[in-house]
Amino acid sequence: MSDFYEEDLLSYTIYVEVSAAYRYNPAFSWSVCKDNIEYDSGLAFSKDDAIAEAKAAATKLSSE
Repeated sequence: MSDFYEEDLLSYTIYVEVSAAYRYNPAFSWSVCKDNIEYDSGLAFSKDDAIAEAKAAATKLSSE
């Protein structure tokens, strides 16, 4: 499994990558962006959780 993930969802782009701040206890930072603006971001301790949180954030943003 790659350390980087990118997906377009509901006109937003989701990015997930290993967080450099957590080098010895890996964590994944995620962000939801559109037109070079970050609308939401977070941190999760598994890649699958980070993807799920980012997708939930993009879904919420698209419904506002």
